[in-house]
Amino acid sequence: MNHLAADGRRPRGARRLALAAIPAAAVLTIAACTPAGTGGTDTSGSASGSATDTIKIGYIAPATGVLAGFTDGDPYMLSYVRQQFADGITIDGKTYQVEILDRDSGSDAAKAGELAQDLITNEHVDLLMATSTPDTVNPVIAQCEANAVPCLTANAPWQAVIFGAGFGPDNPMKWSHHFFFGIEGFGNIDPLAWDQVETNKKVGVLWPNDSDGGAFRDPTTGYTPYAEAAGYTIVDPGAYEDGTQDFTSIIQTFKDNDVQIISGIPLPADFVTFWTQAAQQGFQPKVATIGKALFFPTTVPSIPDDLGQGLAFATWWGPTFPYTSSFDNLTPQQWIDNFQASPEGQGLVWNQATPLNLSLFEVAKAGLEAAGDPHDGAAVNAAFDSINMMTLGGQIDFTSGPFPGIATIPTAIGQWQLADDGSWEWVVVDAGDVPDLPVDRSLQELIWK
Repeated sequence: MNHLAADGRRPRGARRLALAAIPAAAVLTIAACTPAGTGGTDTSGSASGSATDTIKIGYIAPATGVLAGFTDGDPYMLSYVRQQFADGITIDGKTYQVEILDRDSGSDAAKAGELAQDLITNEHVDLLMATSTPDTVNPVIAQCEANAVPCLTANAPWQAVIFGAGFGPDNPMKWSHHFFFGIEGFGNIDPLAWDQVETNKKVGVLWPNDSDGGAFRDPTTGYTPYAEAAGYTIVDPGAYEDGTQDFTSIIQTFKDNDVQIISGIPLPADFVTFWTQAAQQGFQPKVATIGKALFFPTTVPSIPDDLGQGLAFATWWGPTFPYTSSFDNLTPQQWIDNFQASPEGQGLVWNQATPLNLSLFEVAKAGLEAAGDPHDGAAVNAAFDSINMMTLGGQIDFTSGPFPGIATIPTAIGQWQLADDGSWEWVVVDAGDVPDLPVDRSLQELIWK
C-alpha cells in the first residue's frame, strides 16, 4: 500500500549487535540542573502535584523552530486527547479532572529546560512529558531527575537520551521513562535496504555536531559497529554544524572515497542543501537512507528537480502498521483519515511523529490509573515500570527494554516516489522488525538525471 505524502523478510540475527552499555561523552548532564524550589530535592516523590481533584500533565514540544516538523500534527492530537480526558480519569473509584499544560520549546534546549522548571515549580505538575529529539527531551529529563518528578518522553534515539544526558549503567534514570527506537533501529535496518542494490559497500555519513550526531558517532555504542557487522565500511567526513550552507568539502570527501551509499541524521533544511549541492557537483550515490530529515512529508517535495525520488529512510509508523490506540481502538489509517478531514489537518499531511506524541498520553493514562494515587510521584513513576501496552504508535513495553526506563519500537524501510498524479508518496520496501507489515516492493536504485 502506498503511504501518501500529499502524504520474504531475510534473517537478520547475524546483524544484531549487543547493545553496549558504555556511555558516550555527556552532552547535557543532570549535575548541571538545580532542583526547583528552595527546599532541595524531595526523593519521596511528593514534589510533584498537590492533593487536589485535578491531575496536571505538562507537555513540552517544539511547536516552532527547526524541529517543528515533529509536531505539526499536535494541534489535532491535543484536541483529540482533551476530548478523551473530558470526563476525567477514574482511579480507585475517584474521578480526577485532567489539565494539560502544553508548552512550545521553540526548538531550543535551554528554553525546554526553563519550561520544565516552570511547570515543576509554579504549576506543580503531577507528570511532565516531552517529545522530539534530545534537544527537547534531555533538558526536561534533567529537571525531572533533579526535582523527583515523574517524566515520560518519546521521539529521540534512546542512546542519545541515556548516554547523551550523562546516564549510564552506574547512573540510571530514576524518575524518567522514554520510548523510541535507538541507533539499532537505523543500524540494523538500513543495511536491509543497502543489500537490495549492488554497491561497493562504502557508506558516507552525515552526522552533525549535535546530540544525535554525537550518539551516532560514538565508536562503541554508535552506528558504525552495526554497519561493519553487516559488511559495510563507514566514511565519516567529520562533524558539521547544523545550518551549514556549503557541503562542498564533505561531498568531495565522499567522491574521493568512491562512496556509493549515503546515510545520516541531518536536519531537513540541511539535507535539502546537501542533496541539491551533491547533484550540482556530480556526486551520484546509488542508495540513500536518511533519518530525521526524511521523517517529514514536507522535506522531499522541497528538494528541487524531483531529486527526492528514491530516497529511503527508517520508518516506525504508517497507514498499514498493525497498531491500535488504547483510547478507542483507532487504527493508523483511521487516525490519518480523521486528521486529514479535521480543521487542524487542513493543508497538512500526516507525519509519523504525531502518533508517538499521542502514545505519551496513552501511556500516561495507564500509569496514572495503575499508580492508585496520581499525586504520589513515586507511585506514578513506579507504575510505568510495569507498562506493556498497545498504543496508536505501537507496543510500548518498559518491562523488557535495553536499559532501565527505556522501551523500544521496531522500524522498517520506506522509500519515497513520485506518484502518477504528481504527488509524493512513500512505500514499504522492507518490513524490518515490524511484525506483520506488508511490503509494497523492493528498494529501487537512485536514478540521476
